[in-house]
Order: sequence, then C-alpha cells, then structure tokens
Amino acid sequence: MINELELQEYYDLAQKIAEAIEAVLNLDVTMMNENMDRIAGTGIYKKELNNKIAKNSAFESCLLSDESFVIINHCKNESIYNRCTNRIHCQELAKICVPIKCKEKIIGVLGVIAFNDEQKHRIQSNRDIYLNYLEKMASLLGGKYDQYQMDLSKKRYAQRMNGILNTINSGVILYTDSGEVLYTNNALEGIFAEVGIENIDDFVSEIRKHKKLQELLESGQCIRPCEIAIDILGIKYTLLVTITYLNMDNNSKEIMLTIQNIDYFKKQVMQSIEKNHIRLKFDNILGISKEFLEVKRLAEKAALSESNILIQGESGTGKELFARAIHNSSDRRDFAFVPINCGAIPYDLFESEFFGYEKGAFTGAYANKIGKFEVADKGTVFLDEIGDIPYDLQVKLLRILQEKEVCRIGSNVVKKVDVKIIAASNKDLLKRVKEGLFREDLYYRLNVIPIMVPPLVKRHEDILYIANHFIKYYSKLLNKDIRGLTQEAINLMMEYHWPGNVREMQNLIEYACNFETESLISSQVIEKRLEPKNEGFTKRFDGESLSSSLGIVEKEIIIRCINKYSYSNTRDQMISCVCKELDISRATLYRKIKEYNICLNHENYLNNEIIGEKDIKRQK
Repeated sequence: MINELELQEYYDLAQKIAEAIEAVLNLDVTMMNENMDRIAGTGIYKKELNNKIAKNSAFESCLLSDESFVIINHCKNESIYNRCTNRIHCQELAKICVPIKCKEKIIGVLGVIAFNDEQKHRIQSNRDIYLNYLEKMASLLGGKYDQYQMDLSKKRYAQRMNGILNTINSGVILYTDSGEVLYTNNALEGIFAEVGIENIDDFVSEIRKHKKLQELLESGQCIRPCEIAIDILGIKYTLLVTITYLNMDNNSKEIMLTIQNIDYFKKQVMQSIEKNHIRLKFDNILGISKEFLEVKRLAEKAALSESNILIQGESGTGKELFARAIHNSSDRRDFAFVPINCGAIPYDLFESEFFGYEKGAFTGAYANKIGKFEVADKGTVFLDEIGDIPYDLQVKLLRILQEKEVCRIGSNVVKKVDVKIIAASNKDLLKRVKEGLFREDLYYRLNVIPIMVPPLVKRHEDILYIANHFIKYYSKLLNKDIRGLTQEAINLMMEYHWPGNVREMQNLIEYACNFETESLISSQVIEKRLEPKNEGFTKRFDGESLSSSLGIVEKEIIIRCINKYSYSNTRDQMISCVCKELDISRATLYRKIKEYNICLNHENYLNNEIIGEKDIKRQK
C-alpha cells in the first residue's frame, strides 16, 4: 500500500496537469483521490487542496459509479442535483467529471467546472470534445500512477535489499565484469577493521585480482565459502570468501564477492564454549568456618576490581572455584573465562597456546590458531599452576600482562586484548622468587590482590559440613539411603590431616557412598581410602628385608598418588599428574604399576584395568 507521503511526487504531477488543462480549456480544474481528498486544483479550488470533497457530490457519484458525468444547469439530472448538500457548488453552472483508473481500479476523479455563462456554453457546445480530452488526461494520470507504483516498489525493494545487506555479518562487494566496484555494504568496513586493514579502497581493488579468487570464479567452485590466505601490500590476511557471477537481464555479468573474517567466527565459537560453563557463584563454594568466610569476602571485593589477582593454596582447596566465582561476579561475566594450566603446556607449545599462530607459520600449521589471550578478550584468563612456567618463558608472559597485546607466530599484526588476570599456585611463589626460580617482576605484577585459601586441616568447622554436603549429593546420585557418618567415622575424619583437601574428601565420600551398605558410613569404609599416618611406621616392616620394605613403601606411595589424582577426567591426565609429583618418567611409572600389580580403579572416570605389556610398549 502506497501512503500519501510517497505519492507526493505523483500529486505534484497532477497539479501540473491540472494547470495545463486550465490553460487549454480556460476552465477551473480539480482532482480528488479515492479517499475523496482534493489532490490538485486551480482557481478557487487551489486553496482547498488536501481538504475533503463534499459528500453526495457529482464527484462522489463518479467515483462510485465508474461513469463520466457532464452536468449542465446544476445538473438537469435531478437525482444527482438533489443529493448535493453543499450549496456552495450552486455557483457551478456546469461540470464534467471523469474517473481516473489504474489497471481497472478507480483511484480518483478529474473534473472541470464552469462558473459563468460563457464557460457553461463552451462545455455545452464542445461536450464530446472536452469529455474525450479529459478522459485522455485521466488515462495519462492513471498510467503515471501505475509508473509511480512500480518505481516506488523498486525503490522499496532496493531499500529492503540494502537494509538486509547492511545488517548481515558478511562483507559484500559488487564488481562489474571489468573489476569496477559498484557497491559495498556497511559490514565490510567492520570486517576490515577487525583484521587490521586500513586502506579499504586499495584492498577492495586488489582482492578482485587475487589469483585464487579468479581460479574459483572460472572453475565454478565459488558457491561455497573458501578459506584463502591473501598477501596484500606485504601483509597476510586469512578470510572466508565466496565469489560468483550475477547474470543480468541485458546479459552483462556482474561479480559478487562476500567476505567473512574466519578468525572472528573461530573466536566467537571458542568464546561461546568457554561461556557455557556453569555460572558458579561464591555461594556454591562450600565452607562455614570464620577463616574461610573471610577469604570469600575478600574474593567478592576483588571481583569488583580490574587488578590482577593471585590465589594461593594447597592442591584441592578450590582455587579454580574461587577464580570462576570472581569472574562470574565481575563486569566481565558475559565474556569468556579461559583457564590455562601452565604446568601442562609443553615448552615448545607455550607461545602458540598463548599467542596463536598463522597458517603456514611453521611445519604443521595447516590453519590459523587463535591464542588463549585472544579468546579471553574482554573476559578473564585464569593462569593455573603459574609457578610451573619455565623461567625463560616468564618474560614473555610478563610482556602480555604489561602491554595487553599479542602477536601471533608468523604474523606482524599486533592485537590489543582486554583481559583480567587471575593466577593460582599451590607453591610458595615468594620462596621460588628467592630461589631464583620465578621472576620477581612477574610475581609483583600478578600479586596485586593476594588471596590465600586455607587448607582443610585448618578449617575443622568445615570438615563435617562439607562431608555431609557430599553425602547428600552422592546418596541421591547413586540412589542410596545414606544419612551420615558413624561417630567413629567422624572421629577418624576430624583427626585426619587431609593432604588432598576438599578434592580428596569428595573422592572419599563418593567411594564410601558406593560401597557402604548401611544407612551410616562406617569407619571401616573410610579407613580404606585414608592416607596412613606415620605412627607405628617401623612396626609394619618387622621381619621384612630392606628391599621388600622399600617395595612396600614404594607401592603405597604410588597408590596414594594415583588415588590423589583419580579425579582426573582421563587416565592420561591422571598419569601425567602422578609422574610430575613423583618426578619419574611414564615408562618408570608403567613398569612399577606392572611390578606391583597396581590397579587403576576409579569408579567414575577410569576403567578397572591393570596396565599390561601393550600399554608399556605403546608409551615407550
């Protein structure tokens, strides 16, 4: 439906035609639209533009009947005259009314009026000539109306397409067959800004000549997006493009090129994955002791700051839980939380993990890789086990923290990153600084807000509180009716030193809920998983030779360490942690596991199996 504002150009033309008719016939002219609004007029009618034409007039009769009227002496057609209620028109001595049609639809009425006897006589004498002339003018107006409708439809379509092209994420460039640029959309500028292209005009001109794109165009393999590396003006860019011909009605060929920043989509996907973690809050971190609540209050305040945070504490105390709660309580909660286990990154892969690399930067770099710090842009980076970073790599991390910028391996484009740093360590970093194992400047850069998570052995109020929480959770999960602990089991747990802290307790309670057959967990079940104390240590080996005693101790140490890391998601991760803590190679660990017939038997994550010859040979 065309509104009045859009038809203004048509109404202007109608006014010009009305004035031309007046000049030819020397009669006042007026026109109305289908809504009875006066859209053109001369003489006294010019002052009445946009006003409604009177009801029950000859114009309304013409509009409703789709018939032309010639009226003399107030219209001798008494039925028409008698319906006229606007007596101002009694001054009109004669008139001709002609319907204006567009594709058989009446869109208005054109009329000429006589106000004196001479004009009336001319209408009466030239009735058929004037009627024929006005019908042709009405036909001209109808044709122009149809043309304006088509033009407006095309204009709307063009505006609609332009709106669509300017709201999609892909950049669009339209070329002539000879390479002249016809059109670019708004998204193109944003994409070029993302990849660091400053001179858009030069790039748009050069990319059309790219050999790879020309090959795609000629081969017809351009209908699907293709990843291409483009070297323009000495800088490498990786883009996702499609290029295709648009065959026009006049058989000319125009070429459309769509461009997407492939790194942007990779980054969005990776950030989306990181954001899909459970929204852990401080209320989800278990503990009611005074010492622990004070730590939580400090962490809640730290969440409101943009300063770097260093969380220290023993293994299993929940340092990563605190890091996630800090992130989820900060202004960065809607962006990625990227955890990095610094101790698990091989020396040679440190830079590629942190900074990323460009396709072709080295052997095996078959595609672009986005570094962890880029993924965490506007979010939080959690540097777990920060104390395990090799000394000579610490200076590279320090530069990221100072400059807040990264440059991928194989690229000369420096990218700014906006990240909050939370680091964690189960080692005394200040002691490592004094030993020359950790850079002092990096330590103070990280330790702006220190948070020390106390071990479970110093939080006696929390032991039973946390134990009961896990009992309730695993009892429901395993469909068991376990309501608590016996007094003997409580005494045992309160006296225990908890080297694995909350993580060890969680594993212990899960084990107990699996194997307890009564409603209360007994001390006998608990004892099976607790690390033995040193009291009476030598009595255990009475009558044993030195070599056999050493074997017993070695076996217990390996089993204890395996149990400690049985929470790991995979057997490979667990083996890595055990080897690292015991400072032995994988081959040595597998040999000892076979020698002592040790079973890797964590119920939930690891298969019940004994490492055999095939595993040992495979690891070698």
